[in-house]
Amino acid sequence: MPDPATPSKPSSPSEATGRVRTDDESLHDQKSHNGVQHDTEQVRQNADSEVTGSKVPHSKATDTPGHKKTRESIFSLHSLMVNLVLPLILLVGAFLVFLLLGSVEPEKRTAIDNTRLGRMKALAPVRIEQLQSLKATGTQLALEIDGTVVPFQEAKVAAEVAGRVTMKSEKCEAGQYVQQGDLLMKIDNTDYKIEVERLTRQKEQEYQSLREIDQEMANAQRVIKITEDDVKLQMKEVKRQSSLPKGYASRGDIEKAQRSLNAAQQQLISAENNLNLLRQRRVRLEASEQLAATNLRAAEVNLARTEIRAPIEGVIVSEEADVNTFVSRGQMLVVIDDTSKAEVASSMRMDQLYWVLDQGAEKVNGISPKMSRSYDLPETPALIEYQISGRENTVYRWKARLLSYNGIGLDNDTRTVPVRIVVDDPQTMVDENGKPVEVSRTNQAAASALVRGMYVRVKLLITPQTPLVVIPARAIRPGNRVFEFVHDESVLTPKEQPTGNDEVVVAEDETEQTDETDETGEKEIETFDPDDWQAGRVVSRNSVTPINSMIVLNKNSNGDAGPDQGEEKLWVCEVGNRSVGPDSWVVVSPIGTVDGDYLPARASVVKPKETPTGETEADKNAEVATLGEVSS
Repeated sequence: MPDPATPSKPSSPSEATGRVRTDDESLHDQKSHNGVQHDTEQVRQNADSEVTGSKVPHSKATDTPGHKKTRESIFSLHSLMVNLVLPLILLVGAFLVFLLLGSVEPEKRTAIDNTRLGRMKALAPVRIEQLQSLKATGTQLALEIDGTVVPFQEAKVAAEVAGRVTMKSEKCEAGQYVQQGDLLMKIDNTDYKIEVERLTRQKEQEYQSLREIDQEMANAQRVIKITEDDVKLQMKEVKRQSSLPKGYASRGDIEKAQRSLNAAQQQLISAENNLNLLRQRRVRLEASEQLAATNLRAAEVNLARTEIRAPIEGVIVSEEADVNTFVSRGQMLVVIDDTSKAEVASSMRMDQLYWVLDQGAEKVNGISPKMSRSYDLPETPALIEYQISGRENTVYRWKARLLSYNGIGLDNDTRTVPVRIVVDDPQTMVDENGKPVEVSRTNQAAASALVRGMYVRVKLLITPQTPLVVIPARAIRPGNRVFEFVHDESVLTPKEQPTGNDEVVVAEDETEQTDETDETGEKEIETFDPDDWQAGRVVSRNSVTPINSMIVLNKNSNGDAGPDQGEEKLWVCEVGNRSVGPDSWVVVSPIGTVDGDYLPARASVVKPKETPTGETEADKNAEVATLGEVSS
């Protein structure tokens, strides 16, 4: 039997803990993870080890009543910390944080300043510029199109006689420059020389025949004259015999005289007929002589055609025959491009053609508009520009003229109108202002002349009749809109103070507010002058249409012409309903959308510029508009 004084070894951990673990603790242990249970067992073993002073496992240690009470107190303290003290600490910490943060009160707004300074300062600042009419700028309007250089005239030289090429000039090579009349090739002319000699001899024979006929005609005329005299004598004899008294002349004598007269007359008629035959023969010989002369001239022309010469001044594009090559009549030999002039083949959209036709008031090729046909174009000066690839800053220019349509009608594929642009002097370059530029030694490698195949940009210097406006690019908003600034002092009129929950709270300590303002905004108040600003309304205008193909050729500060004014790009626009004009001011600074009818804003006052005589530009020329650069 076991000894009652010796405690029995616990059969399980639950018996070792006894009744110290309550039902709540059991529930807590069930909800705890396996890691927490393991920690509890470890704490229990550590407590046993501290009491016994050994590290003997719990299953092998000997439990005493004192050991059991110590373990029960330790587990009770641990349960108290976990279940009661820790939640209380969390609640107290949350309460302290709530007390520290306190309640959030809305920030008090300062009182509204209804003075002119305050109301003006409260408006949104904008930067504005005054619009310009195209006429007021004094600059040239250019319509940009693209084109390709083509030969003004192309001479295709063909053989006019058949034969073998016996000579070819050194100049007769592709790329060589030739003058008009230069000898290029020779064709064997032996047969043509023989033909010329034969026809020459034939012509001489016909000429000799004519001389013989002339001599015969002269002889016939003398015979006729003698015969006429004989006829006259025979007529006198007949009259004399007939006038004698009877008995003095027999009947036979009278008949004999009559027969002599008839013979003389018949001889006269024969001589006259012979003369007429000679005349007809001479006409025939004259025709033969003229035919011989014509054949001789044809032979001489064919002989001359054996020499192939340059018909125009230009550059040889290609040559198709060499020495000892037999060529037939009509065979192509040489192709030459005329370099005295050049032509640019280009096409225009219908909207671009509209502005060319809008010039209207000028004569079309010397014909008044009333007499001009509907498909004629007004002759328009142009500027040809060519830019070398890889050298963006190198641009060559030539003067040109827009002459006419290149045919009639629209191209079926591109739906554009082909036009002809002629360069009268393709070997003379000009600057931006159209003045000739000499090719110096430093730019001898430049494109000194227009040649076929160049892709160029054409600027048509047009003068349309439709009023146009020049607008800075910064003023144009998405959707082809501009924001117009209209001076209006009514935007400074104070509005009624809001009531209810939105009522403005005035600062309680006015002295403190004043001091703070003096410290932070003293400099701003000193520099802000309401007289330097003007109040107004920003209104959205939707009737502006920029013309993409047009640029303004004006002069910047360096005296060079270009599409920009200084560094400011300008757009040529058409205003549909005249909502804005040269007297309008537009906003060029960034601004948000204009909600409602307008947006109150302020812009600095732009003073008119003075001329050297002391007069303002507005007084000197009311049409000249000045750009107002305004900084907010």
